[in-house]
Amino acid sequence: MALVFLLVAYGIYVKLSERFDFGFTFKPGPQFYSADDPPDQIYFAGETVPLHNGKVSKRFAKELKSQTYWHPARAVMLDRAVYWLPQISAILKQHNIPDDLKYMTLVESGLQNVQSEKRAAGFWQIIPETAGVYGLEINNEVDERYHPLLATHAACRYLRRARLLFGSWTNASASYNLGINGMTRAMLGQRKSSFYDLSLNSQTTDYIFRILAVKQLVEHPKAYGYKVNRYSTLSSSIRQIRVNKSIPNLTAFAQRHGITYQALRMYNPWIKTNSLTVKKKSYLVLLPRKSSLPKRAVIAAVPDATGTASIVTPAADSVEASR
Repeated sequence: MALVFLLVAYGIYVKLSERFDFGFTFKPGPQFYSADDPPDQIYFAGETVPLHNGKVSKRFAKELKSQTYWHPARAVMLDRAVYWLPQISAILKQHNIPDDLKYMTLVESGLQNVQSEKRAAGFWQIIPETAGVYGLEINNEVDERYHPLLATHAACRYLRRARLLFGSWTNASASYNLGINGMTRAMLGQRKSSFYDLSLNSQTTDYIFRILAVKQLVEHPKAYGYKVNRYSTLSSSIRQIRVNKSIPNLTAFAQRHGITYQALRMYNPWIKTNSLTVKKKSYLVLLPRKSSLPKRAVIAAVPDATGTASIVTPAADSVEASR
């Protein structure tokens, strides 16, 4: 009787399976989009990525799979992107640089103020030798490579110069990793004018395809299984204060502005000590915006006539450090 019952049950299951799909596929993490099937065409900074080239499409597909595979670090990166990329985009626009170049920061640092083994630091991973050339100050008290907005202005100056030298934004981006001299030698030595036709070291080659993959992830997160909130878990906005006079004690300065010294240092990792000496230039201190401040007081960073970063500060937010 038990055997007959099992045979009847199996027959019913077979019949139902013809009408309903009982299949189940296990998928680790929330990823449900296959990176093995990349888009037919993508663009970077208005320039076509030649995916019809087998080597190019293979490298892109490989990096896309790596960058979009579910990992908690990707979710953290996307959260930081929601907060910082709009601010970086505004600065790129001021320098007439394509918005896509903002994705370089995600590859360089994941939008974190970190330092590499080669002493490159900040969102844009700028080395000390390059910092001064593009307007960033480094001394015993400050290291402006860690100032997210000022470092972006410096990176923009480099990228505009590289674009003029190498003829495309893709080449300029590659030179950011390889260096001006390295890119020049490669293009002249190989007599090729496009990054995609050059034989470069694997680090620089991976660098460009990584930027392309990150751009795809940030612009289409749902396609790769990521849910991105409209609002970052970071502070919703920041305000900038121009400091024209020396601050002998940053702890007291923070208290006057209603924040802790810890918060001041968190928003201003470019300040190394508990004081800030003003000599020939003023400094831009970042503070979390108080909820009581009007939205119209949001501050925009703009370069001045000399090319040095300057901030347009509404009178309500302006402060003299000596007050």
